[in-house]
Amino acid sequence: MGRPGAGKDTQADLLCKKFNLIRISTSDLLKKKLYNSDDSQDNELIKKEREIFESGVLNTPSWVLDVVKEYIKQLEKNDFDGRGGIIFSGSPRTLFEAKGLIPFIENIFGKENMFVIYLDIPSDVGIKRIVLRNETNPRALDENEQKLKIRMEEFEKRTRPVLEYLKNFGILITVDGTLSINKILKNIEKKIDLVN
Repeated sequence: MGRPGAGKDTQADLLCKKFNLIRISTSDLLKKKLYNSDDSQDNELIKKEREIFESGVLNTPSWVLDVVKEYIKQLEKNDFDGRGGIIFSGSPRTLFEAKGLIPFIENIFGKENMFVIYLDIPSDVGIKRIVLRNETNPRALDENEQKLKIRMEEFEKRTRPVLEYLKNFGILITVDGTLSINKILKNIEKKIDLVN
């Protein structure tokens, strides 16, 4: 977890390879549901959620939670394809999602096998990173400065309370996200080892 530009996807990819995990990007799941959905019954709902998604505001938490749980259930049916577990990139983003998702995952894996890694960076560092990323690899959601500002505000307003919930739950690990990619990875591994 972390604010936009914290390096969540980068670290999730590295941890995924290192520990043989299935990477779950909630935003990718939502995009697939919003832009590739054949479900005509959800047409109005999909249309509404697509408009929310494109505005930069976080989607309706109950809908997001349903999409994520449905996907995890499919993975569980296939015994996680023989992998060591799952890793999320940027989720849960709201307290509602956290309260619905964390107990659900605990029921599958057990609390002792759960960690939430928070990549802590100031907002100005996140903005600089995204601007730089846009210059080399444009992403539609990040191109618009107004959307980026909204996403930073959404993090403060709706995601920061999740961190307190996860801390109280006893699974939050905070890591300095301003360091180099490799240093961050080493610090994550050290902190996980200390918890174990």
